[in-house]
Amino acid sequence: MNYPAFLDRLGNLGNTGATVFLLMLLTACSSTPVTQQLQQYDFGPLSTTASATSVPPNQGKLQISIAEVTIPPALDSNAMLYRLQYDNVQQLKAYSLHRWSMPPAQLLAQRLKAVLVAQGADVLANTDGANLPILRLEIDEFSQIFTAVNQSNAHISLRASVIKGHKLIAQKSFQQKVATNTADAPGGARAMREAADASIAEIQTWIMSLPLK
Repeated sequence: MNYPAFLDRLGNLGNTGATVFLLMLLTACSSTPVTQQLQQYDFGPLSTTASATSVPPNQGKLQISIAEVTIPPALDSNAMLYRLQYDNVQQLKAYSLHRWSMPPAQLLAQRLKAVLVAQGADVLANTDGANLPILRLEIDEFSQIFTAVNQSNAHISLRASVIKGHKLIAQKSFQQKVATNTADAPGGARAMREAADASIAEIQTWIMSLPLK
């Protein structure tokens, strides 16, 4: 800036004009952009489909104990994680302004219990249901994977084990991939909810097929 010329023009404004001009300049310099707010997500209320009773008529009432869901340390936080398949799919990245309301293991456990109870099951904590079969879930993947800049899918991969009397009754792996309607954090959150509900529906069907009596 040509400071002599600037001061010369400022002097031509007169005392009042110069004062107003300086106040406007100071206000403009001190103003800061509006800070974006952190957005938090959960799975929302149960859908009508998820809460509808689907127990076969020849099956008795499901009674089961649910152990604490385990998850790798890298996934065990409130961060909304994603991967870039077209760049380095082995690297986990986190959205800076979008987070889960609780870690994925807690989100999935809460959703699973809510769905089972809504469908008439008796669900107890692992410490309370000493004589009941125990369901253990191990999450291996819980992230949004971008196959292109404008295309992504929600991925959930987990293993379920049912144990009764310290004996393994059955074990099975479940995987869900749901396309996002928008390749961003909100779209990823919606798709992760759909993938979680689909995983829970498959787990419930599998449990009901086991000889637990």
